[in-house]
Amino acid sequence: VIIGAGWAGIRATETLINAGVTSFIVLEANDYIGGRAKSINEDGTPNNPNTAQTNIPIDLGCEWLYDTGNVMATTLVDGGYMDGALEGDKETNIRLNGVFYQQKRNKNGDLSTEILKDSEEWMNEIWGGFLGFRTDNLDDDLVGSSYADAIDSYIENDGWTDDQALQFLNLIEDSAEIEYTGESSQIDVAEVEFFPTGYSINTHYTSVPGMGFGNIAAEYAEPFADKIKLNAKVTEINSEVDMNAPEVTYVENGEITTVKAKTVLVTASLGVLKAGNIDFVPSLPAWKQNVIDAMGFGTVNKCIMTWNNGEDYVWPQDKLWFLLITPDDETSGEWTTFFNPSKFKGVPSLTAWVGGDEAVEAENQSNDEILDNVMTNLKAMFPSIRYPDNVIITRWGQEENVRGAYSYPVPGRDFLDDAETLQRRLGRVYFAGEATGSELATTMGAWNTGQRAAEFMAT
Repeated sequence: VIIGAGWAGIRATETLINAGVTSFIVLEANDYIGGRAKSINEDGTPNNPNTAQTNIPIDLGCEWLYDTGNVMATTLVDGGYMDGALEGDKETNIRLNGVFYQQKRNKNGDLSTEILKDSEEWMNEIWGGFLGFRTDNLDDDLVGSSYADAIDSYIENDGWTDDQALQFLNLIEDSAEIEYTGESSQIDVAEVEFFPTGYSINTHYTSVPGMGFGNIAAEYAEPFADKIKLNAKVTEINSEVDMNAPEVTYVENGEITTVKAKTVLVTASLGVLKAGNIDFVPSLPAWKQNVIDAMGFGTVNKCIMTWNNGEDYVWPQDKLWFLLITPDDETSGEWTTFFNPSKFKGVPSLTAWVGGDEAVEAENQSNDEILDNVMTNLKAMFPSIRYPDNVIITRWGQEENVRGAYSYPVPGRDFLDDAETLQRRLGRVYFAGEATGSELATTMGAWNTGQRAAEFMAT
């Protein structure tokens, strides 16, 4: 039994079939194949393997695939699944290369906004200075520190007092929360270096007409889709009766079913494991549960907007990212980062991003409240912009079958050690997924762990 039909479950399914194993089922709690790779199409369908080439997808989860010579990228490219994606694009996922807009408040409290013309110099001096401070102190003062702690130490050490510079730094800190999903006070400064000056990486951008990362997942799984039960939510894994034949109980369309398995692969998200959605009998051992509780698993959300009329372009069409520096700490991370995929999609499009605690808090707001906040920031940069014709807002933290976005390293722990511990099997129960791999919080990590677990299961 494979639990979950995200990329880890998809690759595990294919691996078992290639090894000659055919007697198994995949239980997917959602009504679509793909997990956190989720495309919404123009006809309203999620993750459709047969969309038209003119279909413009909206990707609620992952949109980029790293092209680093990894097996997943090579397999999808060679199989023709990436035809039409932007191959080797180095800019679409690097938001710090974007255009910065700075808000200022005069003595009367009125706000004005202008382009920060010296953003590259600011980036080199302020954020580059922090990265140098980080490197110099990793083995000393910053041991076990978070990004927030390290930035505070940097500000104190270098004597930064200029409000505009501090708010610029604050925006970059919030951008790191979007990248890693956790609050900066919870992200280990030693485990990741957030976008040094000049950083770039090859990626495939998939959310283009005729594609979509979720649609690609569904298309890739189509040859073995008959193995996958949708709307089948696993509630219990019981190894107590017979440790050599664990029993899996699931609910499908209101009907409770229990099956015995030779092996079980759990690819459910770390968020689902943290929430205890699946009851393990006997209870997970302390070493496994402690890692589940201690690892970071955060939230990032999007407000995805499109306009029907080409005359609605009031922003630079050739720029991919817009970032708004606000004058207040409390507004710095609230929908102030925008991605512009318009030239790839062929219609006016903007996506607002939010991560960390701000993403969690936003999930309690109505769509209208969120959109009003987003539009306030957009109007600060582009005063003549009108409200979009189409809007989709994600709430990944409230998705019962995910409970967040992806994992991140926390201070004082070794992420790779924790991932390896999370991956360790319990008898005949195996674990896979992005949080169990060495490729930090990526779809290729999910792919690799699914394949690895299935190879062991097939022996």
